Amino acid sequence: MKWFNRKNNLDEMQELKLLKLESRGFWLGFIGLFLSIVVQIVIYGSENTREVYAGEFIVFLCMGIYLIAECLRNDIWDRHLSATPAVNIGLSLLAAAVTGLFNAIVSYRNYHDATAAFSVFIVYFLMLSIVISVTLTVCSALYRRRRRHLEEGGDDEN
Repeated sequence: MKWFNRKNNLDEMQELKLLKLESRGFWLGFIGLFLSIVVQIVIYGSENTREVYAGEFIVFLCMGIYLIAECLRNDIWDRHLSATPAVNIGLSLLAAAVTGLFNAIVSYRNYHDATAAFSVFIVYFLMLSIVISVTLTVCSALYRRRRRHLEEGGDDEN
């Protein structure tokens, strides 16, 4: 008795619907893991948080790395945003500000010191804006190089 059939039993419409369902499931899992990590940090504070959300963080990180690698490999950047330096800097500043604000709030909640919370915000903002900007610049350079190679008639190997 065969349990696994290599033949695709879906027509094109069913295949498209299945791809949409899988995509929604992936994003639901990705956002769910992110929210789970954030909620655990808020509930348990900053002490011993690594032990609390280590599993979720590892899965979240693997999903993110997979998504970035496959999008770059398949010449996909974004539906709405272009791979320009202005967009990269804007997104890195936004992400750094949100992360810095979150960590400043957690710091203030734990230590009740506004000056320390502001310092946490500044440090996180500066460090993350640089790291994210460099990461996005490298990824967009790889994307543009791959795109140029494909437009010049390069073979499309997946």
